Amino acid sequence: MAEKFDWLRKRRKTELELPYEPPICLTDKSNGEFYWRQTPHERRVREQILHQADDNARKLGMDRREFLASAMGMATSLSVLNLASGCGDSEDTDILDAGPDSGTPTGGYCIPKGTTLDCDAANELLGGNEFIFDLQTHHIVDEEMWRETHPGEAYSGESFYRFWDIWHASCPTRDSNCIGPDQYLEDIYMNSDTTVGVLSGYPSEICDDASLCNALISNNDMVATRDRVNALASSQRVVQHCQVMPNSRLDLQLEMMERIHAEHGNHGWKCYPPAGSWWLDDEDSGIPFIEKARELTANDDGCGPPRALICAHKGLPLQGFSREHGDPKDVMVVAKRFPDVDFIVYHSAIHHMQNANTFASNEGPYDPDGEVDAENPTNYPVDRSANILVHRVVENDLKGKNVYAELGSAWMLVMNYPTAAGHLIGKLLKYVGEDNVLWGSECIWFASPQPQIEAFRAFQIPEELRDLYGYPELTPQIKAKIFGLNAARLYGVDPDVKRCEIAEDRQMASVRQQMDGELGKRRWAFQSMKGPRTPREFRNLVRWERFKDGLG
Repeated sequence: MAEKFDWLRKRRKTELELPYEPPICLTDKSNGEFYWRQTPHERRVREQILHQADDNARKLGMDRREFLASAMGMATSLSVLNLASGCGDSEDTDILDAGPDSGTPTGGYCIPKGTTLDCDAANELLGGNEFIFDLQTHHIVDEEMWRETHPGEAYSGESFYRFWDIWHASCPTRDSNCIGPDQYLEDIYMNSDTTVGVLSGYPSEICDDASLCNALISNNDMVATRDRVNALASSQRVVQHCQVMPNSRLDLQLEMMERIHAEHGNHGWKCYPPAGSWWLDDEDSGIPFIEKARELTANDDGCGPPRALICAHKGLPLQGFSREHGDPKDVMVVAKRFPDVDFIVYHSAIHHMQNANTFASNEGPYDPDGEVDAENPTNYPVDRSANILVHRVVENDLKGKNVYAELGSAWMLVMNYPTAAGHLIGKLLKYVGEDNVLWGSECIWFASPQPQIEAFRAFQIPEELRDLYGYPELTPQIKAKIFGLNAARLYGVDPDVKRCEIAEDRQMASVRQQMDGELGKRRWAFQSMKGPRTPREFRNLVRWERFKDGLG
């Protein structure tokens, strides 16, 4: 019997009507570093999902939104994605030529027959008890602080949108909870199966007092959120990075590292080489930064990672970032120079995109001699999509060593394209190593990560791709490693101990139980993306960033 959502019927007439949308995002979206325009493939898939959901809801005598909010709605959505990719049998031929996956013999979401109409079967397919360690989560500070720090500015006669207002485009009430710490707590820990999240920051200038200036979220802000959530949970649900920009006033950056580590502790160091155009192997910036991280880790009290942990943004070139410095080649140099340091490549360095939409269509097999060849579409250049990371790892013989691929935004962008997703995950497992692929969602920019989690649970690398390219089978054991066991090892977190602590939590557990009762366990199904949703909003955001950084 399908779960009933009485709260849908009890909504006040004055409340905004909930959108009739699939539980997976098939519309325009952005994390602020790229803008993804809805593709024709996604538009057709969305229409087909809504059509199929309407039919299924009628068969079960359910409200359409109720159906979409159920596990059956998610199973239906993934099933349609598969049909649009040429997997399975369908009498509907309109969607079979809808996108870059057209014509592929098998998709990646194998939804057993009848699951879309069987709530118990759908819940079994999409449920799980994995230890989920999300390496890339975000929020910004509260609205009042942000407005006080960043009043509206004018440039070239045009009024700039405040950064907050731009990100608030998807928030009807535009309140301070849209992308702040409260919504972070709700989206990540109340509305998803995430066990532990890493709160991470953004590049910012450093002040004379060795603190970050004009930061979206400062190192101290991240500590405050960590302590608040962990106190509510009576367990360690959040660990945080220390944000470092060693190319800017290195002496103050190193002083900040010492202070944050001594006063608050941190699990790793986050940096942005493309912001400011520097390399991790620069002797006057990157190398002193790494050596300081090694020094502080060696003097640690055992509460943090067992080894120094450097997380570097690569790929996804935000306007104003250096595309050249998005290449992870410097990561390979320092990984070999410092074998006692672990290096995590954020976004798996999905790289050199003319726009984000080309990523999914260009994500194919790795060929070290590949070139763009219209007559041979199996050839893909080594400097496109995730191939650049794979190529750097292969040429430096670093598979299974101290270089790691993180999936933030990368999985989100390919999950609607099962064949491309099969290539992405297959390549990373084959060439980087099954112990070296790490889960990341980049939420709350993409709202609750639960749709990404459930899609990955149901995903399998198509058998045809495994046979052709030697990709491994995505077994439950490998999925468990990617979801969290690999990261737990790196971050010095014991999954068994953490599970026990969470099970004993009373405060957050009782709040979540109350929310489940009032709103339904799958209340995330009607969420909106948090970032810019139109090209104009994204352009305004980019102009604001360029002005803030003196690039206007």
